[in-house]
Order: sequence, then structure tokens, then C-alpha cells
Amino acid sequence: VLPSSPSPSPSSSFLMEQPSTMSSLNITLRGHHTATRFPEQAMVYLTVESTGESEATVMCEVNSTTNDLLRGLEIPPEIEEDGTISPIAVSDISFSNIYLTTKNRNAHDSKNVSDSPRIYDAVITIYVIFCDFNGLHRFIQKVDKYPNARLNNVVWYLTDATKDDIGAESRKKAVRDAVTKASQYAEAVGFGDVIPVDIREIDESLNPSALPQKPTYRHPSGVSLTPQDIVLNCCVQVVFEASCDIGSEARTE
Repeated sequence: VLPSSPSPSPSSSFLMEQPSTMSSLNITLRGHHTATRFPEQAMVYLTVESTGESEATVMCEVNSTTNDLLRGLEIPPEIEEDGTISPIAVSDISFSNIYLTTKNRNAHDSKNVSDSPRIYDAVITIYVIFCDFNGLHRFIQKVDKYPNARLNNVVWYLTDATKDDIGAESRKKAVRDAVTKASQYAEAVGFGDVIPVDIREIDESLNPSALPQKPTYRHPSGVSLTPQDIVLNCCVQVVFEASCDIGSEARTE
């Protein structure tokens, strides 16, 4: 008869290893990057207008003023003898056809409409794009000398090539910002590396009043003549996954 195995005493125990368990964590947050650049170009928008009793006269006046204002603003640029292109103030010029309207001088008085002279109003709209801001200011000084020319607005902007370059770099930095934040959150709660599983670009507008701006010098018309920085904002929403091995545990049987 084989001896039976001794029963374990109450003080004896066996350690059994618990299989490791992975815990996962989802993190959703936004990454941002804001780029600020000095403008490269400015578009000047102005109108030339003349009013009078002679259609021929008003049309001649707006044509004459328009030709005088645009004289010297020629494109394409001149090419120097060594083959280089000389800097010019203007990169583009466009203007509308003459818009002519007519009405009776006493149109508000229905009794004398047939006898009142007709009044003609002729308008030309001009757009000029400058890349030389000193040339821009000289041009506006020239506009101010003509009583029938009016400055309406100046828009500051970047070239498409520059915006594309800044956009590419901003998207990279916005994603890196999100990765940095997610890694910090994961580390704080004991998780390891984060892995992005979804990236979406978010249209998040900045509040212009929250951005520092240069003091503004205004034209008598109220138009600002101070180049203001162009602010490009990129925002992405990223979903991350992180995992954590909570390790093996010993339990007593």
C-alpha cells in the first residue's frame, strides 16, 4: 500500500501567478498652433466718380482721372540688363467698366420732372495690388489730389505660396501639440505611449480683439493704412489610445 501524501498543514500555501492584464484608455483633445506673419501684399480698392448734366463730360472726367492714377503702375515688371527683375510696387491692376446712371435733378418734385435737366453719374471701380508698401502710400497720396477719387478700403494679405507653407507647418505643430498633451495625461495616470487613431481639422476662429495689434494710422476716409499682422490658426481634434499592463499579481490558494 502506497503511503498517502501528507495533507498540507494549515500554515502551508501555494503561490499561483495571475496572468497579466492590459487596460486601455481613450484620450480625446485638441491641439493648436497659431502663426503670425507680416503681410506681403495689399489690395487698394477705390472709386472714381463724376456727376454732371453732360454725359460726355462725366465720362471723360472719370476716364481722365483713372488714366492719371494708373499711369506709372505698369505690369509686368521691367527686366534689367543682367536678367534680374526690378522690384515694382504693383503686382496686379484691374478696373471695372464705367457704370453710368441718370436721373432728373428734380425727380422728387413730380410737377416739374419733364422740365428739369438730367443728371448723369459715372463711376469706375479700381483694384490695385501692391507688394511695395512705400509705393502704396505714394499712390494713396496721389489719389488724395483728385477730388473725384475716393479710397474705399485696403486689405492686407499673404501670397498663396506663403499661406500654403505656413499651413503645412502649422498642421504639423498642431498635431505635435495634441501628442504632447495626450502623453502628459497618459503618464499622469500610469499609462504608456499614446497612439493616434483619429485626426480631424477643426474650424476654430480666433477672437481678433484678443490678439495684439499695432497702433493704427487712419486715412481721412477712415481706412486703416497700418499693415496689420496676418494671423493663421490651425486646430485639430485627435483621438488617442493608450494601454497599461497592470502586471502579474500573486494570490493565495
